[in-house]
Amino acid sequence: TQNQYLIIIMIVAAFLSSFMNNIGAMALLLPITLSLCQKMEWNPSKFLMPLAFASILGGMNTVIGTPPNIIIAQYRQEYTGVAFNFFDYSFVGLAVSILGVLFIALIGFRFVKVRDNANDSTRLIDLKNYLFEVTVKEDSKAIGMRLSEIKKISGPETEVLGVVNETGGVSRVSMDKKIQPGQILVIKTSPDDISTIQESLGFEIADDLVTVKESDLAEIEVMVTAGSRLVGRKHEFLKRLASDDLALLGLWRQGAKFRTRLAREAFKIGDVLLLGVRTIDDEGVKERIKHLGLMPLMERELQTIPSRSRLLKSLVFFGLAIGLIAFNVINIVVAFLLCVIAFISIKVLNGNLYRNIEWPVVVMLAAMIPVGQALETSGISLSIANFISSSTAGMALPWLILMVLVITMFVSDIVNNAATAVIMAPIAANLALQVGQPVEPFLMAVAVGASCAFLSPIGHQCNTLVMAPGNYKFGDYWRLGLPLECVIVAISIPMILFVWT
Repeated sequence: TQNQYLIIIMIVAAFLSSFMNNIGAMALLLPITLSLCQKMEWNPSKFLMPLAFASILGGMNTVIGTPPNIIIAQYRQEYTGVAFNFFDYSFVGLAVSILGVLFIALIGFRFVKVRDNANDSTRLIDLKNYLFEVTVKEDSKAIGMRLSEIKKISGPETEVLGVVNETGGVSRVSMDKKIQPGQILVIKTSPDDISTIQESLGFEIADDLVTVKESDLAEIEVMVTAGSRLVGRKHEFLKRLASDDLALLGLWRQGAKFRTRLAREAFKIGDVLLLGVRTIDDEGVKERIKHLGLMPLMERELQTIPSRSRLLKSLVFFGLAIGLIAFNVINIVVAFLLCVIAFISIKVLNGNLYRNIEWPVVVMLAAMIPVGQALETSGISLSIANFISSSTAGMALPWLILMVLVITMFVSDIVNNAATAVIMAPIAANLALQVGQPVEPFLMAVAVGASCAFLSPIGHQCNTLVMAPGNYKFGDYWRLGLPLECVIVAISIPMILFVWT
């Protein structure tokens, strides 16, 4: 049943997120969930937000689950000389993730906004209003027609946004304007309808987007992930990296009103691209898509699974690495380095393993740590801590922990979670020193709060990834996110006090 699958997929997401980056766990499970929703004719809106939230919750369980945990571990080492160990977060994190998942599965799923038009059994996700550029062929039947007539012929979901002008921009024109040969029209329509429109009216995808015959191309939908090389880049960059292997046919973006050419539109996280490929099963195509950081939504055609023996060996190696870390046999960095070498030896990872590293996360962490040190050395963190301690003189420890947790939660919903940890950790640590308390409960409150970005799609990359396929709007997230954060506060405060004081 749907409820059984919801519970199972959330448990799997929380477990995977404990031992890998929660965004990676989300990217792994999203195509599987979409495929099942298509097969069972279920509405994906019911599953995707709980899936994203479960991935975030699972990241609280270990030091590698999410970047804030790594940052907080370093701050503890700075203040006490001992960093948080691999499973130190599990005492609080397991309680929060288990009870959080149970809350969503039993009560919270009722708060998720489910839209009927998100359910379409003929597609993995209901992506209407793709942006297409079509050229009017010399023998087009549409020549001499008014733009308004295209909508009548193509259907109410098709919208003509404008005509490409001489400078390469898109001009909004009157719907009474007549169509001329050679014009490039910018239209929004469903991918299911674009072929019919082309055939019935004599249009073709613009030449500067596709360099081969469209009839030779198969279509595949991919999503731009948080770590994609395309974020902030334009079509020319995609064309340079993909060569003739991938052709951009159309683009979909939640709630966007396009007024520019597709080639000039900068890609954003959560964009869904309709790509034309020569052969879907070609290994080169799969490698290109992976290299670009794109997530195939048609998982059944593009995802490959290692052989059973390799899969078993990789699980054994990973389990050994976790065991060595848990019993403090070797350092966490050394353990995972050995694990990676083992993966290469059994060919689970290939020689291009550097491409699999989330470089944006590495660079972000390297850049944010000096920012936190600057807050410390400049005295800003101490000044804020002094102000808070003087304003809360006589306040009991539980209320101080609650205040730190709630403030961190608020900041995390509007700022990147790693940045939130960098900002709040020195403030919380200095506050602990001011009131004569150990820093551990305050830092743990920051770690939990920094991972609680449930109120908006911009608070966490997992939330952004499900916005498009789940057909969610900006205001949908707080409906489940706010009660979930209240549950987390009620669980985490007593657990932090019990374990770390």
